[in-house]
Amino acid sequence: MKKRTAAILLPLFSLRSEHDLGRGEIGHLRPAAQWMLELGIRALQLLPLTESAAGESSPYSALSVFSIDPLYISLDGLPGIAPAAMQRARARIADRRSVPRAELRALKMPLLAAAYAHFRDRGSDEERGGFEEFAANNRHWLDDYALFRALKDRFQWADWKTWPDDLRDFEHSAVAAARRELHDSAAMYSYWQYVARRQWNQARAALAAMDVSLIGDLAFLPACDSADVWANQQLFMLDRLVGAPPDAFSKEGQRWGLPMPNWERMRNDDLRWWRGRARHAARLFDMVRVDHAVGFYRTYSFGPDPEAPGEFYPRQEDQQRDQGERFFRMLKQEIGEDALIGEDLGTVPPWVRVSLSQLGVLGLKVFRWEKKDWRTPRERFIPPAEYPQASVAVTGTHDTECVVKWWRAAPQSERKQLAAAFNFSPQLDISAADPGIELLDAILDPLYAAPSRLVLAPVQDLFGWEEQINVPGLVAETNWSYRLPQSIERLRADPSIRRRAQELRAMAYRSGRF
Repeated sequence: MKKRTAAILLPLFSLRSEHDLGRGEIGHLRPAAQWMLELGIRALQLLPLTESAAGESSPYSALSVFSIDPLYISLDGLPGIAPAAMQRARARIADRRSVPRAELRALKMPLLAAAYAHFRDRGSDEERGGFEEFAANNRHWLDDYALFRALKDRFQWADWKTWPDDLRDFEHSAVAAARRELHDSAAMYSYWQYVARRQWNQARAALAAMDVSLIGDLAFLPACDSADVWANQQLFMLDRLVGAPPDAFSKEGQRWGLPMPNWERMRNDDLRWWRGRARHAARLFDMVRVDHAVGFYRTYSFGPDPEAPGEFYPRQEDQQRDQGERFFRMLKQEIGEDALIGEDLGTVPPWVRVSLSQLGVLGLKVFRWEKKDWRTPRERFIPPAEYPQASVAVTGTHDTECVVKWWRAAPQSERKQLAAAFNFSPQLDISAADPGIELLDAILDPLYAAPSRLVLAPVQDLFGWEEQINVPGLVAETNWSYRLPQSIERLRADPSIRRRAQELRAMAYRSGRF
C-alpha cells in the first residue's frame, strides 16, 4: 500500500447489521467497506480475529494465533441451519446493541454444530474437496488447534498444564490416541475454521474489487493456555512470563502473563513458527500492524519469584538490534516490502524507532504524544506537517480515550500548544469543554494533510463519539465489546451521518488521500 490513504480503526466485533446476532461478522465487511468509501476511506484496520483464551475477552490473549474466532462466522445461508432456528436466535437478542460473549457462545455454537453435522452427513463432494484442501494447506497449525479445542471440551476448559501428564507433555502416542478418540469433535473445529476462511476469502475479494485494503494486527504472543504453546513447548520458556519494564506509570513493571519466547531456539529454527504466522497474515491482509514492536528487539520477562525484578532478553543493545532487525527482515520477506506498521508506542529506546524506519516499517504518530521538549517550558506539539512520510498519523488507538474525552480533560496550556502547532482558526473557542465537529476537524485536517503515508482514526474520532474500545488495567465487560451506535444500514441512511460523510470525503479529496 504505497499511495496516500485514509484508514479507519473498526474492530470486526464492533460492526453492526440489521441481521446480526449481537456481534460483528465476516459477512458485514462488504457493507462496512461501502460505507467507508462514502467517508473517503480506503483502508480498514482490524484487531486480531483470534478466539480469546479461557476467561479472557482481549483478542491479544489468543487460544491460537492462527485461528479465526468461530463467532465471526456469518450463519445466513449456511447449510444445516434451519431458518426457524435462526429466527429464534434473533428473537432472543432482539434489538440489543451488545450481547455478552458467554451468551453469544451459548446462542451461536449449537447453530454452528448443526452446520457441521450437515456437512459431515450430507456435504457435497465439492465442499468436502474444499475442506480437505484447506486442511492439507493448514496442517502445520490446524490439527493441533482442533485437537486442543476438543481436549478443552473434554477437560471442561482446564488449563493444559493440569491435563494428564502424557497429554500435557504432548507425548506422541498420547496425542495420536486422542486424535483417534476425538476425531469427530476435532473435525468440527477444523470445519469451522474452513468456513471462516472461505467467508473471509470471499469478503477480501469483494473489498479488493472496491479498492479497499485490510490492515491486520499481528499480536505479540498467544496466551500461555493456548494450542500454540501446548504444541510447541520447546519454543517457549514456561517458567517466565512476558511483561513491561518499570516506568513512570508502574514502579515494578507490568506482568502481562504471556509466555516468554525461547528466542535462541526460535533463531536456530530459522523463526519457523513466526514465518508460519507471517505467511498466515499475508493470506488474510494487505498490510499488517506488528503489535509491541520493541518486544521483538528486546523482550522483558519475569521469573517465578513474585518479588524478583524482570529482565530483558537479549541484554546487550547490539544483540537486541541484531535480533529485532533479523525478525523484521523476515516479516518483510513473508508479508511484503511495504506492508508493515510497527506499533512503536510506550517506553521505546530511540534507536529502535531509527532501526524500524531504516527497515521501511511505518511508525505510529499519535498526535497527542508527538511533542518536543517534554515537561519543560519549551514543550510543544510537533506539527503534522513535520511527520515523516514513512509513518501513520493517528488520532488514537484502541487503548486510548477518544479525542473528545482527551480534549475535555486537557489543561488550557496543552490546548494552546495544540492550537499553535495545528494552526487553529482564531474563531475556534479552545476553552469550550465540548470540542464540537469544527474543533474535531481542526485536528483531523492537519493530520490528513501530513506527509504520512497513512492517516488513521478510530471510528469514534471521525464523529465525536466517546466510547472507548479498551481501558487498559480495567477488568470489565465493557472492554473489547464496543459496537457502532447503529447498524451500518441505519448509519448510511441517517441524514446527519450522511452530511458528516460528505465532509470527511471532502477532507480526503483535499489531502490527496482519495
